[in-house]
Amino acid sequence: MLYIRHIRLFEKIRIKKTKLITTLTFLVRCRVHKTIPCFLQFHHHIHSRTANTIYQHTSLDLLRETIHQNRRGLDITYQRLLNTHLSIANLLSESDLALIDQLTLIKAMRVGENSKARQIKKFTRLQTTQHPTTKTIKETVINHSDQKLDDTL
Repeated sequence: MLYIRHIRLFEKIRIKKTKLITTLTFLVRCRVHKTIPCFLQFHHHIHSRTANTIYQHTSLDLLRETIHQNRRGLDITYQRLLNTHLSIANLLSESDLALIDQLTLIKAMRVGENSKARQIKKFTRLQTTQHPTTKTIKETVINHSDQKLDDTL
């Protein structure tokens, strides 16, 4: 019965590792594109240009710290995963260990794909709200003369 507990723990840690990796990817993508996730957006009652710049810098600093915290958590999770894997290897045969490893990997990959899709959707939504693309309006000129016009301004 002890090995069942270790296997469940191994599965949970492996899923946690996958989720941390997708979260880290999302946060780094946000940092690169200077997009601030909703949970890090800093707002206050003072609304001036200087205050908004301070809020923006504070939010970006919090984003960097969240990335560091996520990396530390990922390192701890890797260590726990290795220790749990080694303890299971002492309890099970090599074929059973390979089967458990494969099954937990498949489940973690499925959870990771769902998490990745959610993070991409979230990033796309944030990117469109925080950095809207401006549409250029083409100016139309109607030529009522007999002269030929070129495209230069």
